[in-house]
Amino acid sequence: MKLKILLKNGAILTLNRQDQYLNKGDLLINGDKIEKIAEYIEMDDSIGQVIDCQGKLIMPGLVNSHFHSDETFFKAAYDRLPLEIWRLLSCPPMAYGPFSERTLYLRTMLGAIEFIKCGVTCVQDDVSDYPQPSVAGYSAICSAYRDLGIRANVSMSACDREMCDHLPYAREMVPQEWQDKLAGSMSSEAIIELYHQIIEQWHNKGNIKVILSTSAPQRCSDAHLLAVEELARKKDLAVHTHILETRLQRVTGTEFYGKSIIKHIADLGIMSERMTIAHSVWVDDEDIELMAKAGVSIAHNPVSNLKLGSGLAHLNKLLEAGINVVLGTDGMNSNDELSIFETMKFASLLSRLTTPDYNKWPTAGKMLQLAVNNPAKSLRRTGEIGCLAEGKKADLLILNLKNNTLYTPFNELKNHLVYCENGSSVETVIVNGQLIMHNRKLLTIDEESILAEVQEHAAELKKSLQDTNRQNLALQPY
Repeated sequence: MKLKILLKNGAILTLNRQDQYLNKGDLLINGDKIEKIAEYIEMDDSIGQVIDCQGKLIMPGLVNSHFHSDETFFKAAYDRLPLEIWRLLSCPPMAYGPFSERTLYLRTMLGAIEFIKCGVTCVQDDVSDYPQPSVAGYSAICSAYRDLGIRANVSMSACDREMCDHLPYAREMVPQEWQDKLAGSMSSEAIIELYHQIIEQWHNKGNIKVILSTSAPQRCSDAHLLAVEELARKKDLAVHTHILETRLQRVTGTEFYGKSIIKHIADLGIMSERMTIAHSVWVDDEDIELMAKAGVSIAHNPVSNLKLGSGLAHLNKLLEAGINVVLGTDGMNSNDELSIFETMKFASLLSRLTTPDYNKWPTAGKMLQLAVNNPAKSLRRTGEIGCLAEGKKADLLILNLKNNTLYTPFNELKNHLVYCENGSSVETVIVNGQLIMHNRKLLTIDEESILAEVQEHAAELKKSLQDTNRQNLALQPY
């Protein structure tokens, strides 16, 4: 029988519906769940470990609701590129991959390590595997999350339309020679069959959930979008997609469907509360009304949208419509950091540019809601995460507030967390009742050896990318 863990004498920010806060309290972990939260919990023989939290804050783990682990080796690699050109380097359509299972494992582990160190205990990872996804590749990715101990929703981003059919007029502009080189998308039937296999192997295995991804609607046939929705309903799975990230995608909807992409998928009947839409920068008021009516979640990625020059999402409008908004960093190549603390700050401050009415500016408490409470719905984990409460999974952080310039002088806690914290105060991370990091030391893996091996694999990839980038940048004029 696993002995319990008792956290003693800490400030406790629950972020539950009552927004309960204990200036000094105890929290008892039994197995993978929180058993009790109280001002004082008596010691007994069932408790195997006590962690003194005097001068520290106990709070729920943060959630990164939109991420691409396939970009992790591209930290600080590219700059000053808009999305459509950036994709030629970040998601190269030619001469890229396949990669060894070990490279996929290390690539994923690198991102997961950074998550834990900055207080993220759960991630929604929309993975692209090149040149095509595979069961072996997906398993390598999930194995990394499993071995570290982080909670993860993992998708396999795949689309069935040829690349030259993703953008308006590409067939007319791109020379046939290049069109031939770019041909070779997976069929919808092959993608669905692959999903069946990975669902069987990984869904609800430990901390892992399988989610479905369509990349973006304009990159898929309507038949495939409907097939994915049918599978999602049958298996009760979440669906992840990207919609209206850039101005060009706004035009794409008009050219492809005679209406916005949001209106198109609404007419298909595939929008529902199981869907999370990344970005939604270029939506109009009618789109927002349709998304609110369908009950979708929106993953807001302010830092990525800034780096790629994609635009500024109207967070205030989305929140006022009652949409379940969550936060994401996006991939390493369009952000360069994986900090949800940073994301909360950017989301809050940028929202002030969309309205002069300061009474409508979201509070720090609202930002914490987007990073902790709302993801439970988006990730379809409402019974597991979302706050600190008895019966919830024990996914939590211990932050050091003592002798810490980020909290000195101490004023309003939530403001400190959103506007001052950068992740460096996170000392201990517990996921599913397991100590993953304590006193900044990872306990489930050998971090030093992992990082050394990452450097070797990343160096080899960097060499191969010289030719890959040369070939793919030839498409830039089109």
